[in-house]
Amino acid sequence: MAKLLPVKTNLSFLDGLRGLAALYVATGHARWLLWEGGESFRQAGDSYGVIGKAFALGMSMFKFGHEMVLFFFVLSGFVIHLKYALQLAKGPDTHFTFGAYFMKRLKRIMPPYLFAFLLTIVCDSLVAHYQFSIYTHTTPLPLVNQNITFHHSWASLIGNIFFLQDAYVPVFGSNGSIWSLKYEWYFYMLYPILLLTNKKFPKLTILGVAAIFGLYVAGFHTGFILFDQVVACLFSWWVGAFIADIYTGRVKVNRWLIYPLMVIVPLIPFIHTSGLPTLVKDQIVAFGFSGLLLLLLDYRERKAVQGLGRLKWLGDCSYTLYLIHAPILILANGILLRVNHNQMPRTFVFVWLAVAFVVLLAYALHFILEKPFTSTAKRVPLSHPEVIPAMVK
Repeated sequence: MAKLLPVKTNLSFLDGLRGLAALYVATGHARWLLWEGGESFRQAGDSYGVIGKAFALGMSMFKFGHEMVLFFFVLSGFVIHLKYALQLAKGPDTHFTFGAYFMKRLKRIMPPYLFAFLLTIVCDSLVAHYQFSIYTHTTPLPLVNQNITFHHSWASLIGNIFFLQDAYVPVFGSNGSIWSLKYEWYFYMLYPILLLTNKKFPKLTILGVAAIFGLYVAGFHTGFILFDQVVACLFSWWVGAFIADIYTGRVKVNRWLIYPLMVIVPLIPFIHTSGLPTLVKDQIVAFGFSGLLLLLLDYRERKAVQGLGRLKWLGDCSYTLYLIHAPILILANGILLRVNHNQMPRTFVFVWLAVAFVVLLAYALHFILEKPFTSTAKRVPLSHPEVIPAMVK
């Protein structure tokens, strides 16, 4: 029978995973914007040699950025709930102060978020001033022309600051990546409500969230757009919180019922092209990431897992990287096409140079935008040894 035992552990590998996820998203966008085959390699690929085709095939792995956001949701739910799951594993009396919780979330989210708007304004202004083809929707890439937009109204800016994008106002400027911040913020705001039921009924809580998801998929909508959007995606975030309950021993579940879910992850390309509704596909992917997360947590002492901790530096700047990369890459696309007579380059060099640049910039900026506003002393550290309950068989 499993029992709780205090052990020394290190969860810095989660920082590494988070960093890799942000790097994946940035690389996927760079591949799309700075290489001719990012959108339609089949049309361009006949002129490539064997090595070029091999590189292109490898680069095609980076086209599932939307699905990678689901990993962020799962990991976010786990990290947010872990502190309180640890407290609840020791007893029902959990110290939760909404004011302190709210301010902590606000300080964590807002400085890089507000900076991203400033950066977007600067980059987009240059794109508009020089009338680059990405601004006039005349690039040789149809999907770029259709999907890259530039909304700069005050209503859009203020609405985005209050996390209303894609509900009541468009995403501000060209920075489409910030669509997910709306969900993250309102997940945070719903968490205290979910914690109330989770204190005593963790299994019932996830069943309730799953039931709400099922009702939404079945067609029951409240008509309140923002609420419907957030609640419809809440299940993908809460499975991460449920993994925290399993990990800390609050919920007794045979791990081998959860681990197999990880086989969903390599099936993402097939799920992506399936005819299932987007929300259903997203939830399936979230299940896959939850199985992978639990497996890595339970085997965290293995060298292969702990080796991810060496990428903690990338995890430290992952949030800033996620927020700033899109407008910079869009500006780079404009410059590149202007210099190259509106023809996309065949080489991958510009992809890697752009990714290296945004990573280095994000790492430098995180010392200004993130580090001063986060208190490592008051959070469950992912990058330092922590005495927590572990399942010992």
